[in-house]
Amino acid sequence: MDALAVVLLRRTGRVPAVGTTEPPSDGTAWVAALEADLADRGWVLRHALRVVASRLPAALRVRWADWLLAAVDDLVGADRPMLPLYRAFPNTPHDVEALYVRRLLTHLFAVPDAPCVLCGREVGGAPLDPCGHVVCPGCFPPEQVSACPICGRRIAPDNTYLSLVPPPARRRPPVSAPALPVRALGHEADPLGAARRLRDELVGRPAALGEADRADLKVLVDATAPGRLHWLPEVVPARETLATVLAWALHAAALRPGYAEVVAAARQRWSSATDAARTLWAYSGGDPGLVLPAADDEPAPWRPPGEPVVTVPTPRVRALPRQLRRAVLTHLDGCGAATAAEDLRRHPTVWKRLGERLHPYERVAAHPAAAVAFAALRGTRTARDSALGAALVAACAREPRHLRLTDHPDGRVSVRLRTHASLVEAALSGDDVAGAARLLTERPGDLWRRLDHLLRLAGDDPTARDAVEAALRRTAARVSPGVLAAAAAQLAGRAETVRATDEQLAAADRARAAARVTVAEAPARVFTVGLAGVVREAARHHPELLPAPPPPPDDDAPTRAVTDDRQPVLRMPRRVFFPRGDVVTTWTEPERRAPLAPAAISAVRTLVDAELTARAARLDRYDLAVLDATLADVPAPMRERAASEQLAGWPRGSVRALPDADVLRLFLHWAQPDGTRVDLDLSCVFFDEEWQRVGHCDFTRLRYAGDAAVHSGDLTSAPAPLGATEFLDLRLPRLVERGARYLAPLVLSFNAVPFEALDEAFAGVMLPLAGGEQFDGARVLQRFDLRGNARMLMPFVVDLRTRRLLWTDLTLTGRGYGHDVGRHGGQLARAAADQWEHFLGGHRTTVLDLLAWHAAGRADRVLVGHPDGTWTEVPAEVAAVRAAATTGSGPITALPDPAGLRVLAGAVDAEALARMVPTSVVAAGSTAVTVTGLPPAPWTAAGPAEVLGLLGARGDGTERDDLVA
Repeated sequence: MDALAVVLLRRTGRVPAVGTTEPPSDGTAWVAALEADLADRGWVLRHALRVVASRLPAALRVRWADWLLAAVDDLVGADRPMLPLYRAFPNTPHDVEALYVRRLLTHLFAVPDAPCVLCGREVGGAPLDPCGHVVCPGCFPPEQVSACPICGRRIAPDNTYLSLVPPPARRRPPVSAPALPVRALGHEADPLGAARRLRDELVGRPAALGEADRADLKVLVDATAPGRLHWLPEVVPARETLATVLAWALHAAALRPGYAEVVAAARQRWSSATDAARTLWAYSGGDPGLVLPAADDEPAPWRPPGEPVVTVPTPRVRALPRQLRRAVLTHLDGCGAATAAEDLRRHPTVWKRLGERLHPYERVAAHPAAAVAFAALRGTRTARDSALGAALVAACAREPRHLRLTDHPDGRVSVRLRTHASLVEAALSGDDVAGAARLLTERPGDLWRRLDHLLRLAGDDPTARDAVEAALRRTAARVSPGVLAAAAAQLAGRAETVRATDEQLAAADRARAAARVTVAEAPARVFTVGLAGVVREAARHHPELLPAPPPPPDDDAPTRAVTDDRQPVLRMPRRVFFPRGDVVTTWTEPERRAPLAPAAISAVRTLVDAELTARAARLDRYDLAVLDATLADVPAPMRERAASEQLAGWPRGSVRALPDADVLRLFLHWAQPDGTRVDLDLSCVFFDEEWQRVGHCDFTRLRYAGDAAVHSGDLTSAPAPLGATEFLDLRLPRLVERGARYLAPLVLSFNAVPFEALDEAFAGVMLPLAGGEQFDGARVLQRFDLRGNARMLMPFVVDLRTRRLLWTDLTLTGRGYGHDVGRHGGQLARAAADQWEHFLGGHRTTVLDLLAWHAAGRADRVLVGHPDGTWTEVPAEVAAVRAAATTGSGPITALPDPAGLRVLAGAVDAEALARMVPTSVVAAGSTAVTVTGLPPAPWTAAGPAEVLGLLGARGDGTERDDLVA
């Protein structure tokens, strides 16, 4: 496949194709056949592409069509073999415990060249490769399974046990099947022009790019400007993106005449020491966010032989050309010793590794500040009269506020750094809130990130509060829009904050203590669960083995409620934190903060609205803005660098209405690298109204409540080319009947191989047809990749009563071996409850907020559309837009005629946009902002991230992304 064409297809819904002036005689008929194949996959051709495709030369069109069909199949995973363990799924075996006993007996007692331990056949079967299990074809019919029926491992291709079974014939969808949106393909007449526009849009995003976005940007840069930097805008908002592009240019220009110019251009764009570190780390193949792989410091005491611990390695720093080394040291020198030393301290491991290649002590006289910064980082001791010692003495004399010289008994000296953060903490420890605020104006980003803390400390002191508000007003223009928006959104509801009580805090401590189950207990627990199944099966046939039931309790005896301390303390006020990393993780703390004054909250939100509206007012104007009120429930995209690549484009924290279908089918597919067995598991846990677990469905329980949830069987290896696939059907009405209110799917790596180490791994959800194919690409609702240094992922949570889906894309932490739902059930309950309450609690900036800032600053008229099809016209004010969105209906029954007007429109998807505004009447230059889907021409498509990026400032004053609570 052409990499650029695939990127254009995925991101714009358009594909390049060049037709001839004279179409082939059968061009129209050929296109009709192609459209039938595409319709079978859920796609249609727009008119322009249909015309061009009908004019393709006969020698070219077949290859073009093959590429197009393969590309759309790849988007949903339909180009892979999706073969589960039990071929007849969803007709999974009903008597799961009896099956388990048969598998266990075969595993323990079956030997080659001996009668079958189950049926007594004289030839029980030959050992399977590679697991070695002796399987009787009569007891385990090979046409029913696709792998070893005992352990679930894929079998070598030359096996004689498994037979070739043709796939079941596809059935046509019934008329009553719930419909899914059809995806449309358009024609891209100027691929390079589209590539430049996409390239510039990605580079202009205010937040760091995710792994998939960086891969697409690499394709776009290689296609438009490889090894050159002239196209870069003067300001690149995301410093990780800048470092990535610079690293690519340095690679592409190596050993070429223009290398010195590229190095000089890179140095000119560095504004801090961390910028240089990001570039060098990306140059060596590392994460430009300087996120290092977490070490598994709690190895499992029990692990099967032949399965070593698999970890994500830390990149090795490449050899750096002399020109690049000197450019970095010169840049550090220009930052100043104290500033450079503080930047180095933020990422000590990275800089220590880079220092091994930079050799900062070789030319101390040429780069004294760089040498001092590394001396502070490494704790180097040196003679006072040495070149380095003289540089230390001079630097401490020049910057005594931050650098302190330390004399040692042996006559050597070293330097100690006093960071800006320590100065702020010293002021706060002395109750000098005003002084801390003045210090933080030197780092505007840190000031706004610590806003809640400063307002709490200021309390009712008018002097301290005025000092904080004055610092905010002085720095607002220099802070990035994402930081401003997040700071304001996090104050929502803070006036009504309720602290956790002492009893609740004690309960939380007990829950945490109970949840700390040692990894050593995992094998014992697995064995106990399996043994329980054996005992139950034996007791069914031999009830005399059961012990006598206990006597009934005395009605007069006192009773005590039995509780599970590992379950979440849900009635306790809590805070949810999202730490920085390559994947999205979270932790929860009891709420200990005092409420904030409503006046302080109002002042901050008003300041942020005014600042961002003023930034929007500097952009081109619109005649009319039409905004969908439901965008108030869609969080603005934040932390995209840690998001999974996905088909639907749902922002994290967004709530989606489930289609009108009774069955959801989860799917999982993965392929393991050579020499490493990977056992992923697809599971789902069900909770009641109070988030107490009522049941689960996974490899240990293939069926829950009959057919309420059905698993396709546990595959425990995934060698190429077949890989491994698991399905899990969820019958929503049956789950509600069984008392389930919420469900949370989970993908786990049982043998603790991180997703990053797999050749490929993806999962998703689809709407199956009754009697249809097990996997139907046209029925896929969402498909997402498994990525990062993670072993457990909770993609979403579903409210079964209201039929709403919350997209979480959340990685759960777990160490050791043997990950399953039984081990992590309590953790999953806490995480699901916290995510639901956090995102539905209004603590995040929404897409409506982004559009309200633009509408208030750029539109002559503003209308808000309601779910019932009515409209409300509001003044061009942010508060008015938010207030109108909270009402369910408006006084205007029809949208005023937008014919010939430049319109700014915001909608959840392209279908909602078409219902709001007739596409054919808007003027050129109209912009449509959609969360999912792409609007047709003449709309100019824009995403929420792009809209946020247009509100960029001159700089946020800091180069790090702090923890956002």
